[in-house]
Amino acid sequence: MVLSIKKLDFFFIGLLVICLPFMFYLNMMIQLNVSVSDFIMILMLYWVISNKENRELIARVLGNYKHIIIYLLLLIYVCILSMTNYFLNIFVDITYGISAILKLSVNFSYILVFLIYLEKYKRELLIFILRWWRITAMIISLLCIGSVILYQFGIDNGMTLGGRAQATLNDPNLAALYLVISFSFIMLYSNYVEKKFMINLSTVLILIALFLTASRGGIISILLAVVIVLFLTFMLGRMRELLIFIAIMSLFLIAFLWVNETSEVLRFAIDRVTSVGSEGDGTSYRVFLWMSAFDMWTNNPLIGIGIGQFIAYSTEMYGVTFMNIPHNTYLTFLTETGMVGFLAFLWFPLYLFFRLVVFITTNGEKKYYVILIGLIAVGIQAISINIENIRFVWIYLTIAFVLSYHTKEKLWR
Repeated sequence: MVLSIKKLDFFFIGLLVICLPFMFYLNMMIQLNVSVSDFIMILMLYWVISNKENRELIARVLGNYKHIIIYLLLLIYVCILSMTNYFLNIFVDITYGISAILKLSVNFSYILVFLIYLEKYKRELLIFILRWWRITAMIISLLCIGSVILYQFGIDNGMTLGGRAQATLNDPNLAALYLVISFSFIMLYSNYVEKKFMINLSTVLILIALFLTASRGGIISILLAVVIVLFLTFMLGRMRELLIFIAIMSLFLIAFLWVNETSEVLRFAIDRVTSVGSEGDGTSYRVFLWMSAFDMWTNNPLIGIGIGQFIAYSTEMYGVTFMNIPHNTYLTFLTETGMVGFLAFLWFPLYLFFRLVVFITTNGEKKYYVILIGLIAVGIQAISINIENIRFVWIYLTIAFVLSYHTKEKLWR
């Protein structure tokens, strides 16, 4: 009986990982970007909570991992608190605000379920998750590469946006974010299972697919993340790790130059990344949104204009209704939930960042380098897109925190 429950648990977790990048739009008064995994999560959450045998396990999870649980609950609380400004604003989009809180609550269920199962099965489940994540990420990468090649031949299979790869994620920037996280997870899998720390076929496919999304934020974020970790490694005097990083970057650069010289497929992405800041490239409009968001915050510095009210408040403040959200996670929290919400959003990633840096300094295990690369890359990408409601970002934070929590237990080594 125990074995069958374990198999069922692993099956549903694996199914959850596989279905995560399969996203679609759901119209429920407003348009929501939903993952197929959300429906599986509802069943898993009911299964976990309704099983009386899990009560002790849940209590242990709430005690051991209270930092990340408090983090998301605090975020939900400050979002609700910011809704008091609804009574002061002239134009209010209540539906959008409620949906923003609902989406954060859905992410909380992902965190809770993954924490419970990781606490229950520990390293065995972690390896299982990473293995299936690698398989799924390779499928998504092949879809990205294949769809762009088809587009070059005049065939649009619906998995590109004007020639930019997006696969099943409905947006090239989301596809890039998924691939950035997958890069870190696959390197982590190599470290945990294969005991290697090098570029392999999986990571090469992911990096090529990442370039084909032509996402400036995604491409720049992974490059800057590696450079920052390289600099940190140099400052700490860890020459062995530094040489490994340099070797990895050299191999990737050689592969990239070879593909670029033999194919036109990457040219579009390169041209788009190198045109940042040029007239008509879209950057100026994002800067306009960022400046407007900051301007709105100065009018409501403490608790913001209200969660989900950026577009609605633009009508009130400027007399013109914006068509887009700020495309900046930090400014979104600052504008809509004020300084209170901004600090509530920022403290946990900073806590995790410094925790990883300390472990690199004192321990030097390769897994902390890999996790840190992913964390920095996600943090940089959050400057150009809104990531607060993306499921796989929260799963990444969860696994990163769990690994940083268990530094001495043999079951996690």
